[in-house]
Amino acid sequence: MSLKRCINLFDRRILHLQSKRMTCSSTITIGGYPLTTMRRSYTVWKRFKPEDRIIRSRRKDQRNPHLQGLPTTQLEAQQLEIDFAYSVTADVLRRRLGRAGFTRTTLEQEYQKYHDAVSKQPGTMFFSRGFETDAARVEAFRAATLDDWLEALAEAVRTGVTRVRRNGTEVAEPTNILVDIITGCNAPSADGLRPEHCLLGFPCTSLDNMAVALLEVTSGDALCEQELSMLVRYHGDTTFDDLKLRKKRCNREEPAKFHHDEDAVHHEDDVSGHQEGGVSRHHEEDI
Repeated sequence: MSLKRCINLFDRRILHLQSKRMTCSSTITIGGYPLTTMRRSYTVWKRFKPEDRIIRSRRKDQRNPHLQGLPTTQLEAQQLEIDFAYSVTADVLRRRLGRAGFTRTTLEQEYQKYHDAVSKQPGTMFFSRGFETDAARVEAFRAATLDDWLEALAEAVRTGVTRVRRNGTEVAEPTNILVDIITGCNAPSADGLRPEHCLLGFPCTSLDNMAVALLEVTSGDALCEQELSMLVRYHGDTTFDDLKLRKKRCNREEPAKFHHDEDAVHHEDDVSGHQEGGVSRHHEEDI
């Protein structure tokens, strides 16, 4: 057996051992903020298309703190790593959701239905912490309008507060009671009310309407992505194999060029199959 083959087999064995020690996941983000996370296995969200796939090179200090731990040394911060994701702008995602029938109007309708159903629940509703503040949460939940919730959601996004980061004590506990509810660990358990997303306290159930809510507080040029890097890297996911092969062929024809995220500008009107610096992307004329 050749030395090169031995090294390849060793590398595969290392990746296999690493994958057994970790739980790989796929996270959908709106403007970098988590919408939902799928663990161990995943399905591509129906709002993404094959031509949205990208392979992106960036430094470790450019990681999304909601998805990966930030580097602890300057040397580590400068190291490059590769992202594999489905990626579109917020404006494109908003149009796709609208064509699928999900708009501010459907968010308002779902909010009202959800609010009415939950508000009728006795006692402390779904707040089961046993804290004195549970009564205050119930009162705030019943009194808040959708605009109040969206304002609190904007604060959660701006300050980077999520349930996961609160549990990991990465962020301060929110003082805004609606932010506390949105990013808390309590959610209704009744059928039809159990959330499909990870913002458990926000008053809507469906993934699509929760995305509409996040888009209400996100700039149109922000990136909305489904991240698959761990599954590609450690679980042998083949979703990006054709793009990796195309990238290798391009690199044989000309020296490899890597640009970091701040240099890579994603435009929805890029031609299909265009390769831009450290980012390989398929595009469509969106629609």
